[in-house]
Amino acid sequence: FFRFADPFSPDLPYRKKIVDYWMNVDLYVGGIEHAIMHLLYARFFTKVARDMDLHSFDEPFQRLLTQGMINKAHPFCSNCETFAMKAEMKNKTCNRCGTKYLLKSVKMSKSLGNTVDPIGIMNKYGADAARFFILFGASPQSGLEWSNEGIEFAYKFVKKFYELFIYPVQKLRRKESIIDRLMGYNLNRTIRSVSFSIENLAIRDAINNIIQFTSEMSKYKEEGVMEDIFEDCKEKLALIFHPIAPHITEEVWEVMGKKKYISLSSWPVYDKTILTKDNEFKWNLIKKTIDDIKNIQVATKINEIRETRIIIADDWKFEFYSTLISLIKKTKNYGEIMKELMKDDLLKTHNKFINQTTAKILKNVGKYSKHIIDIVEEFKFFNEIKPIIKKRFRCEVKIILEKDSKIKKASQSLPGRPAIVIT
Repeated sequence: FFRFADPFSPDLPYRKKIVDYWMNVDLYVGGIEHAIMHLLYARFFTKVARDMDLHSFDEPFQRLLTQGMINKAHPFCSNCETFAMKAEMKNKTCNRCGTKYLLKSVKMSKSLGNTVDPIGIMNKYGADAARFFILFGASPQSGLEWSNEGIEFAYKFVKKFYELFIYPVQKLRRKESIIDRLMGYNLNRTIRSVSFSIENLAIRDAINNIIQFTSEMSKYKEEGVMEDIFEDCKEKLALIFHPIAPHITEEVWEVMGKKKYISLSSWPVYDKTILTKDNEFKWNLIKKTIDDIKNIQVATKINEIRETRIIIADDWKFEFYSTLISLIKKTKNYGEIMKELMKDDLLKTHNKFINQTTAKILKNVGKYSKHIIDIVEEFKFFNEIKPIIKKRFRCEVKIILEKDSKIKKASQSLPGRPAIVIT
């Protein structure tokens, strides 16, 4: 395999200078059943050739990845404990004992006849959908269960991605809003996450991030965009999706008016200055608020919301929450934490609420944000995203401070977790 780097050497298997430049291989990817023989022989001959001074390195590969198998449901006889062979696949019962076949997952193989023709898949769904399904179906080290539903999902997503780029924007805005700044944050967060996942061969994680960002892009497009921000998002989304779906991304790249191939373009770099804790907190807060309204709507069985009231926690709760989070970093002991909190005379007057809330947070610390913004910023933030919530749920939206509310539920509000009432 070293000769592939120098196939025309007349006197030697390959010239040392050329192979030392190109080799050794960065990453070896192969089935786990090949790792013993293939890897053993490759290492043996690499060391033999090294001792003959044909090259300067000790190992053929810098990194090894043994990928999982692709499995598929196949007729199985529980009595004989054997799978049906290719010639028996159409039978409903076992030829040997007459037991009715069950379907059981097994590795695809020619002998069993349970392989899927890739040409047929590509003709029906396209090569990109096939690639997307295989890469998204499981992490490279895990087994992949082939399913028709999975390839259908992949096809629909690739189509949705294409439509996002092809269909023109109907609503353009000239004035920047909080949602534009948060899209900028989400774009940079996605580039960082996808870059990290691909570097670590966590391909499924990378695709999950791309799916989520594509969904956010669709919502952004539907609700109205700043053209320059939307174009920047499109360009960088195409770049990070290119290793997964190279054909569709080349197509949309050309539609966007780009002169050279996308495959010759550089990988996007994320802006670290945008990835602040405040922006992360705000992005998660808007998503959580929308999800909470949906959940309340389902629980209350209100089909059409007339009004949504978002009640921001009292000022003293911000002080309490900030102190509590700093104490939790030191200890998870409820008694020690309460002892420290009750040293504050202001907090003492809210003893019952603090007792209950501290116990609640300690039971599930991971659900609560370790970072918050102050009451002024939170109130301002919710007023900025008010039009988004109004448009999303087609209802009136009121942002209220807890001290100005007479609603009983207002007392449940916390920093980053406002009380929400819908009617």
